[in-house]
Amino acid sequence: MSTENTFINLRLNQEGAGSGNDSFWPSFTDIMTVVVMIFLIALVVLLMRNMDLVQQLRNTMEAERMAAELARTTGEEKENLSLRLIHTENQLSELRLQLMKMQEIKDKQLAIIKENMRQISDLSGERDRLDLEKTRLQQKTTNLQQANETLELAKSQLDNRLLVSNEQLALIKQALAAAQKQQKTTQEQLDSLQASYSDNKIELERALSRITLSDETLAELQGNYDSLKVKYDKLVRPARTPVGKQVVEVRYTKIDKKYLIALKLPGQDKFSPVSNQLLTNKLDKLKAEFPDKLYIKVIFPENSGLSYSEAWEFTSTLHKKYDYYFQED
Repeated sequence: MSTENTFINLRLNQEGAGSGNDSFWPSFTDIMTVVVMIFLIALVVLLMRNMDLVQQLRNTMEAERMAAELARTTGEEKENLSLRLIHTENQLSELRLQLMKMQEIKDKQLAIIKENMRQISDLSGERDRLDLEKTRLQQKTTNLQQANETLELAKSQLDNRLLVSNEQLALIKQALAAAQKQQKTTQEQLDSLQASYSDNKIELERALSRITLSDETLAELQGNYDSLKVKYDKLVRPARTPVGKQVVEVRYTKIDKKYLIALKLPGQDKFSPVSNQLLTNKLDKLKAEFPDKLYIKVIFPENSGLSYSEAWEFTSTLHKKYDYYFQED
């Protein structure tokens, strides 16, 4: 062991150390150790950097996934809101149709009531006239009775004067017979007028009864029809829906006795005015392209100027010819 240095020499292959010839390999080993240590340190640093990059990549992928999920959720909500808007507008159109129908029914009922009131007024006038005629005939009967009493008095006076003039008595009897015959005729006319008055009164009561019964029957039938129609639609066919369909919106109005049609095709943002022929041509093309995918939504704006029959005829024509739901019928 060398004692020339302060530290003890622990290196291998110490042979010839005392001779002053240092070995090459220990130095090479030290150099290689340092190189390996540097390599290991660089590898550790590289691994740590890679771990940070992997974590950042994972965070980025998670953020992209969350953004895609948020975009998908937003798109679904937007589509649901659009479907709800279409459904609400469709319900609004149906309610307006029902409102126009009820308005026409109300107008018809008012016309019937006015006609019945006019008939009642006529019958009341006829009754007043018959009452007046009855009063006149009663007055005439009273006058005839007074005349009869007068004639009876005259007859008594003539009986007293019978011995004086038989010829005058015969004339008075003839006059009395004529008066009695007139009284009988007048009484028969009075009885006939009273019978006619009774018949008219009974007919008036029957007419009023028929009006009341007709209103009740109409309301009952209308309620039964609506109830049966709802039950039939629920039992037989699924509900009409715009989901998965090509929605075509048609707006129909009437201004100054002129019909106006506006059309909004799928993918368009606003309505375009069209003629009836142009509307038919465009819908025919869409039907040829989407034979069972067309959803025709007819819109009647408030104060459209249309009657129920006009609105119903236009809607039913478009539905039967183009709408998928009515094509299956």
